Amino acid sequence: MIGKGKAIAHGGNAIDYALREGKLDKIVGRNMIDSDSPADILREFEMVNQHNYRCKNKYMRYEIGISPQDIDKLKPGDMSKIARTFANKMGLQNHQWIACTHKDTGKPHIHLIANRIGVDSKVFDTTFMSNRSARIAEEISREIGLTIANDVRKQKQHQQPYKDPTRQQAKDKLQQIAYYELFKNTSLAGFLHGLEEAGVGIEPAKNKQGKTYGIRFNYEGQTFKASEIGREFGFHSLARNFSSSPEESHLHQVQQIHSQHTSSQQSYSGVSSGIASLLSDLFTPNRYNDPDEENNALKRKKKS
Repeated sequence: MIGKGKAIAHGGNAIDYALREGKLDKIVGRNMIDSDSPADILREFEMVNQHNYRCKNKYMRYEIGISPQDIDKLKPGDMSKIARTFANKMGLQNHQWIACTHKDTGKPHIHLIANRIGVDSKVFDTTFMSNRSARIAEEISREIGLTIANDVRKQKQHQQPYKDPTRQQAKDKLQQIAYYELFKNTSLAGFLHGLEEAGVGIEPAKNKQGKTYGIRFNYEGQTFKASEIGREFGFHSLARNFSSSPEESHLHQVQQIHSQHTSSQQSYSGVSSGIASLLSDLFTPNRYNDPDEENNALKRKKKS
């Protein structure tokens, strides 16, 4: 099973598509929605979100795909259970949503359209929304015994079992910690501080010129590149997702770090002085990238 998610501006189009005649199989779940027609459903959404004028993307579209080899495993009511469990794990209890299945492709899948504005007037945080959707779909797959897309891909790439079970065990634990802190924090400093509190060592990754280009994690005697734990933890991904306006936000954070780190003994946002220096290095623009990324870029350039 695989999950995707995206914040969108045009809820009417998404609802029309999800409930379009010829595609629609049946509605498998709803939350705080009474209507069945697309126009009436949209009106119910708008009654809640019309008071929030600042939020541009007021709707969220999710798609949950089931592997064709799992069709025979599904029992009556399983699609409804999947939709409800997915919505709850995403934290949509206070948000209107409607979910339906489609029959036009021959591959079972669920469309779930949600109101980003909750009935408590709070705006749903869409940071790493697509990645969260994928991980929650994976969790549900494991819980009910369905095929996991990542497992299939890994089996093809690695036919032999992992040679170092101790390292793999440390990596699995570190991934749990890292994703927990990632979804909990709203700043890079807070994220790194949370890792440090959980016993994760953090150090800069430097190239041959001594320039910092990324982060390495040390946990239970093992060292990992941040991107090895997950794509979300590569420096460029972290910097992009923890900043709505990268250049201005990065400059502001650098100024804060230098000011607090050089003028007092207090750490930046509660992090250690070592991480404060690391944040400063990472947010300082430079010409140097991860050597692996540079090599890959050169290969792509040659092919083109």
